[in-house]
This record gives sequence, structure tokens and C-alpha cells, in this order.
Amino acid sequence: MGRISFRRPENRARNRGTTVSIDELPELLRPAIEKYRDTTEDQGRLAPELVAELRDRGAFRLFTPVELGGHEAPVAAALDFYAKVARMDGPTAWLLWNFNVGFAAGWLPAEAAARIWGEGADPLIANSGQPGLLTPVDGGYRLTGRWKIVSGAHVAEWFLLAGADPSAGPGFAGLRFCVVPRADVSVLDTWDVVGMRASDSNTVVADDVFVPDTRTAGLFAPNRIDRPAYRLPAINLLFPGCGAVLIGMAQAAIDEVIRIAPAKSGFDGVPLAEKDHVTVAVGRALSQVAAARLLLLETQRELDRTVAAGAETTDEQRAAVRGALCHVTETARTVLVAMYELGSSEPLYRASRLGRIFRDGIAAAQSANLSTTQWTIPGRIAVGQPSGWPFV
Repeated sequence: MGRISFRRPENRARNRGTTVSIDELPELLRPAIEKYRDTTEDQGRLAPELVAELRDRGAFRLFTPVELGGHEAPVAAALDFYAKVARMDGPTAWLLWNFNVGFAAGWLPAEAAARIWGEGADPLIANSGQPGLLTPVDGGYRLTGRWKIVSGAHVAEWFLLAGADPSAGPGFAGLRFCVVPRADVSVLDTWDVVGMRASDSNTVVADDVFVPDTRTAGLFAPNRIDRPAYRLPAINLLFPGCGAVLIGMAQAAIDEVIRIAPAKSGFDGVPLAEKDHVTVAVGRALSQVAAARLLLLETQRELDRTVAAGAETTDEQRAAVRGALCHVTETARTVLVAMYELGSSEPLYRASRLGRIFRDGIAAAQSANLSTTQWTIPGRIAVGQPSGWPFV
């Protein structure tokens, strides 16, 4: 695999804003995120002004190649970014995770990369791994299906949608991802929920849409860019981000209890901050979240270090990340419930920040990517059995 090159227009820096380091980015985004998070909750989608700020600051280009003005970041760096943003607002971080598919610029054929990433502002691409039906035709495929819970559905300009071609063989042999412009699909308003409302996770429908070969790639297709950021399989680039968002939301719940504890009192008039059961619960939760976050980051850093050294990652290494995701899910649920209980009547109200964090966090933990059934993967590998999954 050789280095891929793109024609880079002279005005790209003006069109795409100024790229700053990922470490600096969360605090630069904080004013806009905090300004619009109530609006996004009310509207059920990110405010256009917030989307514009995220795009101008380069928040959608974490995995985009440097040739296209991207960060080309290691996955662990992106996870750290998502967790920090999720402390400010979970749904915003969730959309940033779902839209950061810039690695596909080298995964897809060059013609598609040039069209989607080659000019102007960073493309807004929502992805969904639920497979629709792919039918081979001359020059490409016909794609039909309904993809539920596609986060950012109304914001997206493009959709990266999975499709299965039954003629290619059983299992995942015929699974491909297709990049489809918004004009070719319909978005149905099905996201009538109380948790993660602002994630805009609606239903996308494609009815016999033609997708040229140049805008499809197989699930296991190697990236054409042979650099560390692109040596992991696509599934390992996509999966862990939602775990970072969830653990960031758990930390946000602790932050909110710490904020309200000095002023909020029980029936006895004693502030929560002076009650031993509150300080014990907060101290425990801080340690739980820190441990889960570090486990996720360190298992992912091990993968990043391995590909940076030019070596192949092992099933055990990749399975360790899946185990860390399961640990994040269990930890976040425990912490969210504990902080909700400490808040007494406070989180019952729609206007309560703690209540919203709880609702969003519990909803996010329901994601299939975060299912604790995945603990079977490191477990089976550890005892010498096949993982039971087509990919780890």
C-alpha cells in the first residue's frame, strides 16, 4: 500500500478553518457547546450555529488525512477528546464520534475521496452499521433499507451506510459500506425519546438507490494510506468512541453533584457536601470513572503503539479494548445511578442538568456497541476458544 495523494487547493485553510491540536480543541469548543446545549435539547438536534463552530474548529477531522487538513490522530487521542467534550455535553460528543469517519478518505476509492473531501468545508457524514440490502448492478450496487438510530440524521450531508450483498457469500463476506448523499435518502422523524434527545438519532431510508463502485468499500478492505492512523481495521477505528463519550458523561454527573453539594441540604438542613455518605459516594465514583477511563485509553494506546511500530495487532489486544468498553458501560451505569440518588429531587426536573446527564448517559449505555455481552470476546480468547465474532 502506497501513500495516497490529493490535490490540495490553495484556499483550503480559509475554507476549513484553522486546525489546532486535539488537546486544545475541547476548551476552544466549550463556549459554543455550553451556549447551545439547552437549544439542542429543545430542538432534538444540534443547533446550526454549534455545527458551524464545530466544523470551523476542525472537530470533524480527527481521523481525516493530513493531506486534507486533518489531524490524522491516533484513536486514543480521539477517545480522550470525546471524553472531554462529553463532560460538557454528551449528545454533542456523541455526534462528533459518529461523524468522525475521515479515515474513509483512504478506505474508499480515490475518486470518491476527491469528491467528498477534496474541496470546501469538512463533510458531515453520519454512519450506521446496520446492514441494508445491496444488489449488484453494472457499475455498482442498488441499496435499499431502513437504518434506525442514525445519530445526526438531520445534520448529515452524507451517510456512510452498511449494506449486505447476499450473492457474495454467507456471513459478513458481502458486507460493504456505501457513501450516499443526503439527496438520495429520506430521514424519518422517529427519535421520540427522553434520553439523548439532542443526538438526532432518526431513521434513514434508501429505496433502490444507485451507489457507484467508487463510493463503496468492503468491511475488511485495507486503507490505501499506509500510515499508523489507518492500519487498524475500520471496526477498531469506529467502535471505541462511544465508550469514551459514556465515561465522559459519568464524569459530568459527578461534576454536577460536586457543584450542587455545598448549597443543597437535606431535611436536617445540613448541606450535602458535609454528609459522609455523600463524600464517600463521590470519592468512590471519582476513582471508578478514572479507572474505567484509563483502562479504555491504555488498551487503545497499546493498539496505537503496535501499529505505529509497523506490527500486526493481536486478537488479545483488540479483545482487551472490547473488555474495556464493557467495563466502561458497567461503571458508567453504576456512577450515573449513584449520582442521581445523591441529587434527591433535583434530577427529577426537566431543567435539571444532573437529570439530563442521567437520562442521556443511561440512554447512551443502551448502544449495541457498548453491550456487556462483548465480554465473551476476551473471555473466550483467554480460555483458548474462538472469539465467536467475525471480527474482534
